[in-house]
Amino acid sequence: METKVKSFNLSREQEEIAVRLYEENKKRIGTYTLEDVDGEMANIWISEAHANGEEDYAEFLREANANGAELYTLTDHLGEFSQPIGEIAFW
Repeated sequence: METKVKSFNLSREQEEIAVRLYEENKKRIGTYTLEDVDGEMANIWISEAHANGEEDYAEFLREANANGAELYTLTDHLGEFSQPIGEIAFW
């Protein structure tokens, strides 16, 4: 069975990097890493998304949770600061 992949707020190139990080079990590609998101944090983000009127984001997170997806944040470590770019789910 093929793994289903869905991302939020990632460009096509960023999604491809995230998929490579996941499938090849790599720690880093260029300046990017995948950070694991636990279910409790996802639930907090869903509540925050509702409060901020970000229904598309809340729906993405709900779908990931409902499907038992592994959820990650793609993070860019360019320069001195780490910047979360967007989320990607695998199930």
